[in-house]
Amino acid sequence: MHALFSGRRMTGWGAAIVAAVWLLAAAPASAQLAGSGVLTGTVKDAQGAVLPGVTVTATSPALIGSQVSVSESNGTYRIPALPAGTYSLKFELAGFKTMTRTAIVLTANQTLTVDLALPLASVQENVTVSAAAPVVDVQSTTVGDVLNTAKLVGVPTSTDLWGSLAQVPGVRMTGFDVGGSHKMQQTGYDSFGVRGQNRIILNGIDTTEGNGGAGNYVDYYMYSEVSVSAAGGDVSMNTPGAMVTQTIKSGGNIFSGIENITYEGRGFVGDNKDAATEARGFTGQPNLLYWEGHADLGGPIVKDKLWFYAAYNHFKINKLQSGIPESLATNLAIFNDFTTKETYKVSQKDTLVGFYNWNKKDEPLRGLSATVGPETAIGEFSPSWNYNGQYQRLWSNRLFTEFSVGLYGYDFPSVPNVDYKTHPPVQDSGTGIYSGAGWNASDSKPNKPQVFANGTYFLPTSHGSHDLKVGFEWLNDQYQYALTGLSGPVLYLPRNGVADEITLSAVGSPSTLGQTWTGSNDYDRRNALYFQDRWTGGPITITAGVRYDRQRLFYDAGKTDPVLSDIFSPTNTPGKTLFTRNTVVPRLGVSWDPSGKGQSVVKAFYGRYYFNFADAFTGVDPVTIATKTYQFLDPNGNGIYDGPQELGNLVSSTGGVDTTYDPNIKVPYTDEFDLSYSRQFWGESSARVAYVRKMTRNNFATINVDREGQFTVPVAIPVKIQNYGVSGATTSGTQTFNVFDIPNSVVGQVSNVIETMPSSVDNGSANYDTLDFSFNKRFSRGLFVDSSFDYSWRNELRTTARVSNNPQTSDPIPVDYFQNPYPTAGNRQKTTYWDAHVSGRYVFPYDIGLGVNFQVQSGWPYARLISVRLPNAGTQKVFMTDINQNRSDTTPLLGLRLDKGVTFAGGRKITFMADLFNVLNSNAVVNFNLTNGSNFNQINGTLDPRTAEVSLRFEF
Repeated sequence: MHALFSGRRMTGWGAAIVAAVWLLAAAPASAQLAGSGVLTGTVKDAQGAVLPGVTVTATSPALIGSQVSVSESNGTYRIPALPAGTYSLKFELAGFKTMTRTAIVLTANQTLTVDLALPLASVQENVTVSAAAPVVDVQSTTVGDVLNTAKLVGVPTSTDLWGSLAQVPGVRMTGFDVGGSHKMQQTGYDSFGVRGQNRIILNGIDTTEGNGGAGNYVDYYMYSEVSVSAAGGDVSMNTPGAMVTQTIKSGGNIFSGIENITYEGRGFVGDNKDAATEARGFTGQPNLLYWEGHADLGGPIVKDKLWFYAAYNHFKINKLQSGIPESLATNLAIFNDFTTKETYKVSQKDTLVGFYNWNKKDEPLRGLSATVGPETAIGEFSPSWNYNGQYQRLWSNRLFTEFSVGLYGYDFPSVPNVDYKTHPPVQDSGTGIYSGAGWNASDSKPNKPQVFANGTYFLPTSHGSHDLKVGFEWLNDQYQYALTGLSGPVLYLPRNGVADEITLSAVGSPSTLGQTWTGSNDYDRRNALYFQDRWTGGPITITAGVRYDRQRLFYDAGKTDPVLSDIFSPTNTPGKTLFTRNTVVPRLGVSWDPSGKGQSVVKAFYGRYYFNFADAFTGVDPVTIATKTYQFLDPNGNGIYDGPQELGNLVSSTGGVDTTYDPNIKVPYTDEFDLSYSRQFWGESSARVAYVRKMTRNNFATINVDREGQFTVPVAIPVKIQNYGVSGATTSGTQTFNVFDIPNSVVGQVSNVIETMPSSVDNGSANYDTLDFSFNKRFSRGLFVDSSFDYSWRNELRTTARVSNNPQTSDPIPVDYFQNPYPTAGNRQKTTYWDAHVSGRYVFPYDIGLGVNFQVQSGWPYARLISVRLPNAGTQKVFMTDINQNRSDTTPLLGLRLDKGVTFAGGRKITFMADLFNVLNSNAVVNFNLTNGSNFNQINGTLDPRTAEVSLRFEF
């Protein structure tokens, strides 16, 4: 336990509850976290009278042995904690025919209702019923999708988690993969409008990075399912974003495996440059090489007793970056991933599951782009690890418990590619061009030990059935972070090549890191308890629950030893608890099956979700490396910092002793209201229409309170409007901006406070409204279809800070607060977007398959960023106009697959696949420089060109 819970000893009531959970064995990672499902229903006789005492046995290739339930006095049965898979249900009662329902496809986190009428038997009979399996979940409230193996590997897509998310209703991607082009980076996304605040679960392990990232790069081929709930999450979901549950294969009673090789070379990739994009500096960004190899094996060590699964994945991608000649640099990334999972059926009631995953990413030039050259990109060489153990017990026909202990972590060192002493870091605020050594070289080591416990109890009554769920969570989110000093202590911030500002950092000497100075070690220790009752009576299901969360933010002792001791004082600080927040939220859902046949359902839902603070308060830790930005006078004109005498007014600062927090800060939350109608049709297909409204309140930001409300001094600033030109900047005139400066009385004053956003922007409130239409057909008779269309309205804050020039990021303008000196184009922006997708597969005679994956998304709204030099406040960036006045290109992305399978004796199969991505060869621009000046409108990235890919897969 010492290694597992290293950093801080678990104390207080958290330890007591964990101990109590162990003693009571009221266990494990909730069904939601583990990704299991439930089969339930009512058994009646031919006259419609309920039948108690019916033995219902569930079997599946995904299930070790079988799982048995007995119908209750009201005829209802419930079989919980079933892994995703295809099931058969056998119904047995003396004096009645034995009936078997087959081909019931259960997905992760799903509750399917399978009712049955048992006829009397004059002789012993066993009848198999092959009716259409249920598709619509008439009980749970989630709005999302489940991608099983057929969907994951049956259509052309990026073989990563984000390729799966791109197919989910309510999810809008901020990056577009073409033949593996984005596999070197995570891709951002919205969940019915909300950015971040996701929960990412990998085989029962919470791997959420910060408040929304996926944590690591998981081998796509080891998934059995990916379940995404973008709205309507019950009490097991803590935050308002998406719940992403990744279920890993478990082996089985027969040996099986997939060995897959994928390749694309330089000659497989087309060219989508044209005169219009070349005039904007686009030089092309094709993949030069992409290949991926995967091998897995699963099967029985002891049949119906002990299963194993093991997988290894390796892929490599090397691509050109627009604006960077191939002779100068290419963007290379190499990944390795190893996974193993064992499942042991100790007894008919007890199951143990062990899981381990390790992967490593090497990317020597992370961040390479038209504005970040190879010397300024950073090197990433980052391993990550995930492991857990689960104990599941089926105590009785009604009671199931599960317990899980796990760990998620990684080590992400970023290393400059040149020496800051000879190549000092430079970021030009006028051109957006970065040069010199990469800034803020660091080493980040998140670590998240965790314990989950969950129990469900089924209670039938004469007035309906109660499905009770209670759960406990303990997570110790640890964020070890150190600026290593390898970027040096000085960042130059010229404006259009002329000395303007300079940022000084309190880093120490790299050689003494860990000795005379340390990095920060910050925590968000989270505990949660939740209770839920799902009552079903006839066609009505009411899900009512309450969730309690506790977040305690604290940091460990540390010290600083700044190189720039004439600017920053050394610190030696003890550990401290910042604050503790306790929140209680309700969740309420109502489902109505108007036909009573499980084929249609109307759902209404309300829930409140508080935010996960995660690492948002690490800047308050006194040993978090502080920075100070000054006006740079440079009196001798050499462009080099020669001492404090060259500094003008203090413009801003970050971290260290200059940053505090409001001790009364509120936890932001989102209220969600959903209304939907779903109906099952022919061939196990279904359609849904849904309206989702998410309303975020009490958001927070780091604010210089000395300047808040102080931008009151009118100033007229003439600005030359410039655009990028291949032969040099072009000027379209001069425009005067009537902006506001701060008064002399607050010049040089900086008091950074993390606090709730001011009332002038409605405390950071945001509203997101989405209409969602979807149609799906489960894979049967050689066909599946997955499709959706969303239209959304957004009312939120947008900021000019941290606008991304990453060529893999679309919609690069962040959602956040900034002190705006130009209210003509406000902080609050109202925009819309839409997106649609359809994917499908059909298998023709002779095992010839055709797969289609089409995704189209509206462009992102934007405005030109104007850099204005204010006499007192320094250089500020503002929106030239509201961002809804401009929109980037619509992005159509069509992929096709043609494959041929050859099956041999013993069920062995070889499949030859040919994929074509971006069939239309669209060159829709996804990222370009927004900063007014000589590089405005220069393209950083487009959709990658038409790309072919060949694959060979062996299955047995």
